[in-house]
Amino acid sequence: MSSIIDSLAKLAEKFSQKYPGEASGVAELDANARIPTDQAFSTGGSDTHKAMGVIDSQFTEIGNVGSGDDDLMSYTLPADTLDVNGKAIRITAWGLGNGIDNVSLRLWFGSIVIGFVIPNNPTSNWYSTAVVIRGGVGIQTYGISGLNGIITVMGEGTSFNPAQDETAAIIIKFSGANNSDTSNDAVTQQGMIVEILN
Repeated sequence: MSSIIDSLAKLAEKFSQKYPGEASGVAELDANARIPTDQAFSTGGSDTHKAMGVIDSQFTEIGNVGSGDDDLMSYTLPADTLDVNGKAIRITAWGLGNGIDNVSLRLWFGSIVIGFVIPNNPTSNWYSTAVVIRGGVGIQTYGISGLNGIITVMGEGTSFNPAQDETAAIIIKFSGANNSDTSNDAVTQQGMIVEILN
């Protein structure tokens, strides 16, 4: 009788989509673990997140302060997130320009600016999306596009040089600068989302 109960319990556990031995919540997995069912959770570095989907979202507006390049929104991608060739992430961000000052806006992946530089005064919303793919050990390739108001579209795709070390945490950030004077909020960032694509 106990063997029948054990069998039923195991069957119920399987159909409830819980991890073995886990009554509720999320089981801890190895950093390289990938479970293909139930949109399972995976671990990258110290963070646990869905294997595919948003791993970071920010929506508190922040702007440049005075002159010089200032960090806007940033996210630290956990070490070994891009641990296999072909792994990819997408970075999406948006914000505003004040339409008065000459501003610069840059997207950084680690120590490298990968693009979306606005050299003039954006008069309305700006938007940027970039996909970064691991092409090999210490090699990443990216594609990026952006929209400044309704007229300026930019795109680029290349390999990083120098490349970033995927076994270490990588800081993803936008930075903005007022190149005209020292006034604040010449360029602001209103949101950013980072997603794992595969």
